[in-house]
Amino acid sequence: MAKSLRASSEGLAIVDRARQRRGWTKTSTARWWQDANTSRATLRRFWQGDRIQPDIFIALCQAVGISDWEAIAKPLELSSPPPISSLLTPHLDLDEAPDVEAFYGRQPELQQLEQWIVSDRCEIVAIAGLGGIGKTALALALTERVQTEFSFVIWRSLRSVPSFHHLLDSILQPFDPAIPQTFQQRVHQLIQHLQQHRCLLILDGLETVLKQENTYTLFLLTYLLPATHQSCILLTSRERLSELEEVVRNRASVRSMTLQGLLQTEAVELLKAGGIMGNQMELLALSRLYSGNPLALKVVTPVIQFILGGNIAAFLNQKTLVLGDRLRAVLTQQLDQLSDLERELVYWLAIWQEPISFCRLQTHLLHSPDLSLVLEALANLERRSLLEKWFSTNEPAFTLQPLIMKLVTEALIAQATQEVEQVLQSHDVREFKLLRTHWLLRPGTDDIKGDRILSQLREELWRIYGAALPSVLQQILPLLKEQSPLVIGYVGCNIMALLTQLNLNPIH
Repeated sequence: MAKSLRASSEGLAIVDRARQRRGWTKTSTARWWQDANTSRATLRRFWQGDRIQPDIFIALCQAVGISDWEAIAKPLELSSPPPISSLLTPHLDLDEAPDVEAFYGRQPELQQLEQWIVSDRCEIVAIAGLGGIGKTALALALTERVQTEFSFVIWRSLRSVPSFHHLLDSILQPFDPAIPQTFQQRVHQLIQHLQQHRCLLILDGLETVLKQENTYTLFLLTYLLPATHQSCILLTSRERLSELEEVVRNRASVRSMTLQGLLQTEAVELLKAGGIMGNQMELLALSRLYSGNPLALKVVTPVIQFILGGNIAAFLNQKTLVLGDRLRAVLTQQLDQLSDLERELVYWLAIWQEPISFCRLQTHLLHSPDLSLVLEALANLERRSLLEKWFSTNEPAFTLQPLIMKLVTEALIAQATQEVEQVLQSHDVREFKLLRTHWLLRPGTDDIKGDRILSQLREELWRIYGAALPSVLQQILPLLKEQSPLVIGYVGCNIMALLTQLNLNPIH
């Protein structure tokens, strides 16, 4: 056996098909290099056609399910000059790129993004979407696909960057270790590098820094967006940037994609790869329940496997959503950034549980804010991918994404419970906020007994007050006397609805 082996182009094509069947990425699936007892750097060298040790070469082939490693290796030449591909290999700085276990589907999105970056030579491309939807994984797959088109490929995660100046220095480092002193000089040097070289700069998680430090927004809007260069800056963000959207409409070199859930066939493939076995109808129902969110599907897979013995129907019958700590934290971060008006709107959408038109939504608002403010708030929610838009009638209707619906409902119940406790302690009805501005009984229905949110609030309060709950709630009603209608709002309706539900559907 030769002292070293390298893959032929035909062999790499075989390996590429094998890793796609497993849902693995080329260089970001940690399991691949771990199973081969090697490193990510060596896996990258394998893909570049570099020579590596025979035992590692064979192990990399076997890890992806290829036993005939000789079909992958390039026949030994009489002389072994360095392969041309290694001379053309870009400078890769991907240490901050995360490891991805598996990647499924997204072929139309990859083709569109590749066209924008390679064929159209766009200067800025943004991928936006709800947390867990797969923006980073898509950016990784795209990077592997187009990296040979660039001289430099640099990945920077913005989720842990200490400061903007630290970020700027780390981007400049691969080009030239000598970093200029002033901010203006550093920015000028970066623009020069982007103009002189064909670079792919990936900034992952833009939403985490834009609200923390105005310097990022200044850098993006004042320097990067107006600059003309031959490079591409790839952005990922949980929300579409309003400033960027305006530029997208006016400049062909700037493009934006809002990422939706996986196609149902892709989601089913992901579930099967995770070990979930069931009939096609059950798998499709599970993918629809989670709107094709890849992270959500990965979270629920072990729950169904280990808690319910792989019984998908048993899980679906529970009529609930399992989020898991990681996904819950990701989505909660997005909800924590909402303004008061945006939060008021999502609470109403959670109460409605189904699409509601803008005109009808307006009628429920206790105060009558300026119409433009309500429209702007809805637009902000849509930019953050928190809303689903329906067009069943002439007027569009809005509802929440299923995962967001669950989180908002939980937050609504928690806040309503806290308000009842506070008022019972202080006897001050001004402590009511949510219960004043929102009627928890779904509008247009008189099904108090079966109302979902009222039932959950009743159960939460019962855990605190037990059998004394009816008398406890009765104590609130006298506090509402001689209060103005604006102070009372929906409070009286909510307390009476809770008392009625306790009578109709008592807890034993």
